Amino acid sequence: RDQWAKFFALDYYPHNRVDLYTWNDMNEPSVFNGPEITMPRDNLHKCSGDAYNIEHRDLHNVYGFYHHMATVQGHLHRAPNVRPFV
Repeated sequence: RDQWAKFFALDYYPHNRVDLYTWNDMNEPSVFNGPEITMPRDNLHKCSGDAYNIEHRDLHNVYGFYHHMATVQGHLHRAPNVRPFV
C-alpha cells in the first residue's frame, strides 16, 4: 500500500493537485467467458502456507479493498486536511 500511495504525492507528476480525484476501476479478478463474469466461486486460492484452501467467494473483493485503502492513504498523504474522493 505504501508504494501505491507514493504515486499520489504532489511532486510525482506535473499535473497533480490537491483537488485531483481518483477512479479505481473494477479491481477484481475477471474471467469474461463464464456465466458469472468472474472466477468460479469455488475456485481455490493459496493465501498463506502451502494449501489452496480459500474459496474465491471468500476473497473476491479483497484486492479491490486494499487498492482503495492505498489510494485513500495516498490522498491523505498528499493533502491531510482534505477528505479523499475515490
